[in-house]
Amino acid sequence: MNIKDLNIGDRATIISIDTDSSLKLRLQSLGIHRGVTIEVREFALGKQNVEIAIDDNLIGLRKYEMNSIKVEKEL
Repeated sequence: MNIKDLNIGDRATIISIDTDSSLKLRLQSLGIHRGVTIEVREFALGKQNVEIAIDDNLIGLRKYEMNSIKVEKEL
């Protein structure tokens, strides 16, 4: 499951990031790495962009970045 498969308000844990090393490093610098819990705050029209919350930080991601992040939805 990817972030784009979630709905607004859903919480999930990141299980992997499948992308090239430069994007992976950039995401890690924003606090996005394996084991982190995220919450989906907003989607742009057509789920082209997303706003996620990690702790007290809000982070915007583009569609190709969302697709590279595998998550497991919390129940």
